[in-house]
Amino acid sequence: MAEDAFQTARFEVHNPSRHKQAMLLSAVRSYHQMAKETLERALADPDALQQNCLGRPNAKGLAQPNGFVTGKYVRSLTRKGWNLAPLRDYALADVTAALMSYLQKNHKGKNKANPPTLPSLQAISPEEYRQSYQDVMLQTEFAPKPEHQDKIDKERAAGHPRVAHRLERIFTGRAATKALSQLLRKVEGPLPRPIEFTHCEFGRGFLLARKDNRYYCLLKLFSPGHRHYEKKALGQGFTDIKTGEDLSGKKYPGVILPLAMSREFHAEEYLRFGSPQSAKLVVRQDEHGQYRFFMHVAFQFSPTPLPVETVLGMDRGAAIIGAASIVQMDGTPLVTGLNCEGSGFAAEMQRHEQRIRDMQKRGIQKKGKKGNRFRLRGLRADAILGEYANRIIQIAVERRSQIVIEKINAVAMGQFLKQSQFAKLQSMLAYKARRQGLPEPIEVPAAYTSQTCSKCGHTARENRPKKDAQGQAIQDCFLCVQCGHRTNADENASIIIALRGLHQLQQGGRFQKWPVFADWLKTKLGRDGSATNQ
Repeated sequence: MAEDAFQTARFEVHNPSRHKQAMLLSAVRSYHQMAKETLERALADPDALQQNCLGRPNAKGLAQPNGFVTGKYVRSLTRKGWNLAPLRDYALADVTAALMSYLQKNHKGKNKANPPTLPSLQAISPEEYRQSYQDVMLQTEFAPKPEHQDKIDKERAAGHPRVAHRLERIFTGRAATKALSQLLRKVEGPLPRPIEFTHCEFGRGFLLARKDNRYYCLLKLFSPGHRHYEKKALGQGFTDIKTGEDLSGKKYPGVILPLAMSREFHAEEYLRFGSPQSAKLVVRQDEHGQYRFFMHVAFQFSPTPLPVETVLGMDRGAAIIGAASIVQMDGTPLVTGLNCEGSGFAAEMQRHEQRIRDMQKRGIQKKGKKGNRFRLRGLRADAILGEYANRIIQIAVERRSQIVIEKINAVAMGQFLKQSQFAKLQSMLAYKARRQGLPEPIEVPAAYTSQTCSKCGHTARENRPKKDAQGQAIQDCFLCVQCGHRTNADENASIIIALRGLHQLQQGGRFQKWPVFADWLKTKLGRDGSATNQ
């Protein structure tokens, strides 16, 4: 049975009125304040916290932190008559989770954990603002942390003054950046903690509904008698997305929020095939100081597992971002040429980066409307890779393919990986495969895959000529010095990767060293390059 996949989608509350903005802001602030008060009461008496949050002793006579008893203790500390009664359980669960993490870390005893805290939402006074600004701006030196200073002193004592000076500049810069960040957080003020909804039901928590071609989020926030509490009858055509139940005419004691989204992506990928499980109501501030509200909804996907009938191998490079080929279970190539061309990707990224350099020369910062170009660079890269990943997954579903990717050393190729988005492409393939019922992509070592012939199995560095007959540099050519097979280097490597994945599958998923695979490959292909059924 295929494992369930979980993915989170972000929906923005579409153009809320001032009244709805006031309601939502009141709710998140009250939730934050409730969690803060309860957390402070629990931490005010450390002895009582330890005594009331430990479970029964185990066989060794040791008692460990227990979530159930911690939850009961937290509930006893909360004040009565809270005006957000529907959110009470969520706030208690939020505080309990924070305390459990703190208690478990201290129980292990390796490193002492700092107690969890929540900032105050109270705005600072003008005098505090000026004082905070002066404390940072008039500071002439920013001292590194003690552990960083120890590293500096160690290098200086070892007779490495240049290394010590470089470390001192790095750690001093970090200290200055941290001080400025703390100043900004203090001056701007913290945003309220998100409200977590762990139930997707009509009677409590949140609910996603659809009416015609529009989507809505229903939130139960306030208690009866609160000034924001109201009951509204849902119009004709409202449907529960999770259960498909018709909600027409039902009275809902909560807030009805229209959602803004990209219908082509969210409706297909999440709302049609996923089941909403939990959600967070998050508030953000834009560059103009306006509040924007978002719903982060976690969806569960329970696909039907697909049987593996072929193997799809993918090679990742610079000239071609991804080159994929499919082989049958007997090792015969079935489909080749499933490529994502890399020069177009690189040109697109260079075009965005040139615009960003021009903006920086004009003094345009990352924040603001014009600064969105900085963000669009990453979004455009993700869109290109996402389109390619969708095409590969669609073909893999049609061919019932096990996806195989070469394992790249991220440390040795860190900068190259960052530029080519290799890691992101792999993560896209992984979660999209799980969502469609395909098995998790497997990794095989990248060694020798670019030097091995997919026709005869001969491995040699000379199979990758660096220059053509005219002496011009070439990169994408594969020419076997034994059988004369000539093809694109990335496509050839993708076939070898697929065959190595096939060999690993036939060995029960166990990794095999290269000599073992090389002997199997020559037997499978035959010395003359003809595939066999051995």
